Amino acid sequence: MKISIVRFVVVSAVVFSIFSCQQKKEQKAESTIVSQKETVIDLVALFEKNREGKDTVITIVEDPVYHKTKRYKAVNALHLLQNELELSKIDSKNTKIVFECKDGYQPEMPLDLFLKAKPFIAYQDVDAPEGKKWETINKNGNEMDAAPFYLVYPAVSPKDSQYKWPYNLVKIKLEASNTNTAALYPKEDAQAVKGYDLFQKQCITCHALNGAGGSMGPELNYPKSVTEYWIEKELVQYIVDPSAYRHKVKMPTLGLTTSDSQEIVNYLKYMSKHKKSE
Repeated sequence: MKISIVRFVVVSAVVFSIFSCQQKKEQKAESTIVSQKETVIDLVALFEKNREGKDTVITIVEDPVYHKTKRYKAVNALHLLQNELELSKIDSKNTKIVFECKDGYQPEMPLDLFLKAKPFIAYQDVDAPEGKKWETINKNGNEMDAAPFYLVYPAVSPKDSQYKWPYNLVKIKLEASNTNTAALYPKEDAQAVKGYDLFQKQCITCHALNGAGGSMGPELNYPKSVTEYWIEKELVQYIVDPSAYRHKVKMPTLGLTTSDSQEIVNYLKYMSKHKKSE
């Protein structure tokens, strides 16, 4: 009888141990899966449902959009994320945060960097003219405002290009850091890698390739690559200085050299042979 009891206890302990290990594996797997999924937070819907959290007034000393000191009514972006997501289940080091703007602009940055930056989501310009929620923004001869939301950082230098300050913000997305890499990386041509790197840093926030990227500017590869109907020399120069070709062009001067631009065009030529629809 004692032997049976001992056996039962030993077997139970083994079973519990196996179950416990399996449960931990499942929890770890779940965490990995969560970090790989695309998660979308609709900011407009959140504010309509009054789920944005407590607001405050913040001051930005060197605002990179208005180029002066500005004050905004804003909510803490991290508190908002924590209320909507289980951040503890997300691998922040291997996840990026993508900001979707109403004009199709989609800048992104590492989630880990964002979480350390003390960001705020501004929803009203305290210094706007009477009767308006936002002061007018003048950019390349075009007038607009920052509505509905503008991401700002009271403790970050606007000169640090790692941080993104998108206005006209409508949604926030979390996705794996390597999203789009397999589809866009020129694995068959080492010479095109420099152009790929430049495209990722300078172009993908506004332009898509094979459906991956922003939609502020046109898709550059499908159904026809831009390299198939532009004269190459002119395309290279256009990327360097768009305003020399089009009046009130939305595309900014990015500070690229002619050599950099040629690398981007070489990469686009590579991608023209690797088309895929959305």
